[in-house]
Amino acid sequence: MPQQLWIEKAKKTHDFHREKKLSNNKWTIAKTAIALRRSKGSVCEDLLIARWLKTHRPQLERFDYAYEALEFIRKKQEEINCEDIE
Repeated sequence: MPQQLWIEKAKKTHDFHREKKLSNNKWTIAKTAIALRRSKGSVCEDLLIARWLKTHRPQLERFDYAYEALEFIRKKQEEINCEDIE
C-alpha cells in the first residue's frame, strides 16, 4: 500500500535527522540531505510530515501519496496563519 511507504520514509528521515542532531548540535537539514543523497526540500517535506503525524495521524493516513498529505498540511497551516491575523 503506497501510504505505508511514504509514512515510513518520513518517519525514517525524522529518526535519522533527530539521532544526528542529538549527537551533534551543529547538524543541519542540509547535512541530512547530503547523507541521504536527497534534496534539502524532500528532507524538509519528510520532517514536516513526521511532525504532523504526531497530531494528525488519522487524517494523514487517509492519503495514498505524500503530495496529498503535504497539500492537506499546507492548507491547515494557511488556515492557522489566517486565524492568527483575525
